[in-house]
Amino acid sequence: MKINRKAFTLVEIMAASAIMTIIVLAVLNVTTNILKTWNSASGELKNKFDGSVICNILQEDFESAVVKKDGRAWFQIDYPESVGVLTGSNYLDNTPLKPPEIMFYSSTLVRPRYTRENLSSARASNDSYPPIPIPGNICAVKYQLAIKSPFMKSGSDPSVNEGQYNAFFGLYRAVIDSRSTVLEAMGDVVQGYEKDDSSDGFRYALSNNLWTKACTIIDEQGVEQPGQDLKGWTLDPENLLAMNVVDFKITLGVFYKNPSGGLNEPLYKVAYIPPGTPVTVGPRILANNAFGYSSGGGRYPVSPDLIENGFLGFADFSMTLISDAGAKEMRALMKSGNLTVEAFKRLVLMHGNTVTRRVQFMAEPLQ
Repeated sequence: MKINRKAFTLVEIMAASAIMTIIVLAVLNVTTNILKTWNSASGELKNKFDGSVICNILQEDFESAVVKKDGRAWFQIDYPESVGVLTGSNYLDNTPLKPPEIMFYSSTLVRPRYTRENLSSARASNDSYPPIPIPGNICAVKYQLAIKSPFMKSGSDPSVNEGQYNAFFGLYRAVIDSRSTVLEAMGDVVQGYEKDDSSDGFRYALSNNLWTKACTIIDEQGVEQPGQDLKGWTLDPENLLAMNVVDFKITLGVFYKNPSGGLNEPLYKVAYIPPGTPVTVGPRILANNAFGYSSGGGRYPVSPDLIENGFLGFADFSMTLISDAGAKEMRALMKSGNLTVEAFKRLVLMHGNTVTRRVQFMAEPLQ
């Protein structure tokens, strides 16, 4: 007997193929959205975790900061160089602000504590030469945002650093050990500057006379390295605190005596020194731009003369970290020379997360 077998028609095959294509595309679309959501959530979680760690270290350093009125410069914020598209100098400008270089002295807990006293690297790794505790606790500390490779040594020229392979934004924290700070760094800061309240010679002491000179540092193996160029060493890989930090700002709060303070007026008022304003704290507080808030919430300017004899109350930090996906796209634009301000803002808006922290200072500086 003949059995007639009925085959699929061309129309049926095409219909089945179309249905299968729709199902596959729908599954791919759902999977892609899930992966995007996962990457976005994991990137945001990583940014917030890294930002929290950085803020904790910043908080510990600033709460341990030492400020005295002895003629030295004990705290300075400077804005000497642009970093990539971060070129703005005014917080009211639409251009991303230059990041600050923050320099101060602190009895920080995160510091070199042991040395092997000028031993070679081979001998330093030998247990028969035990580490020697470093006396003292006050260290010179510097924070700086830069563009460079996290794996290569730094040079003094920022353009050379930005041209390194795989160069990208990173926040660096350099700490000079307590002995080198006292014997080399802190002593030379005073040389060439008047030690009286009527002089402004201390204004650039930390930026021009400390962190641009040579000093002994302790490397990762505990070996003393004399004569290191601090400007380049600050950005060495051993001092990298976190990658992908694309924005870093600081606002200082200064308490100053209220000229009209009395029975119905507070004795002290608060002045805010905004990002982009250089500040030096020593015998006096030197800053050419400050403002306060009125009871209605509006801003009003505060004269630099009023805050000169005030004291630091707090610091508000703001930093923006970008996820690995955003960093990859931004790095590609940087490599091709096509990273514009608009593209930078777009990527930060899409892939960035901002972390803020307020840190309190000691109530009054030591005499």
